[in-house]
Amino acid sequence: MPLDESDPIGSRRYQLTVVASSLVDLVGSAGGWMCDRARAGWDVKVVLTEHHDTRPLAILGASALDVDAELSDVVKMASHGGALAIGACVLAADERIRAGVLGILKRGLTQVTVWGQAWPNELSHKVDPVEHKLSAAARAFKAHALGAATVSKDSIAGTETLFNLGPDALRALYSV
Repeated sequence: MPLDESDPIGSRRYQLTVVASSLVDLVGSAGGWMCDRARAGWDVKVVLTEHHDTRPLAILGASALDVDAELSDVVKMASHGGALAIGACVLAADERIRAGVLGILKRGLTQVTVWGQAWPNELSHKVDPVEHKLSAAARAFKAHALGAATVSKDSIAGTETLFNLGPDALRALYSV
């Protein structure tokens, strides 16, 4: 955990970097989990691959990273003292990001969490599904965030399914 330089005491905060292509997918699939992390004191930063209104992120306690760098660079930054959460569709769409995540997993120093259904072909069967039970606050904030994203908020499930990737979850396409 890196030091929070804005804190004069030098306390440590967990860092969570989230990479998503769709705000609706992120909030709908992992918004409650992300909110619970933020409420537990994590510093949650989100990179969106498409331009979106960031109000739903603020509702969940996260902030948008305005990144001009390549997404593969963002993935590398997340590996320095934090955790990474990434949409499966982002992993499936970009070979450089998959390579960056593979490198992070090989080093084994960063927790990598994935949500979604569009898994890349390189994904092996070594993923651990995790059912995250949303707090009452997370359910309420998720409903408001979905409303801000102009999505129906009628039924908010009490759990979200995420996947923790282990060191052998992604295999390289080519052996060197």
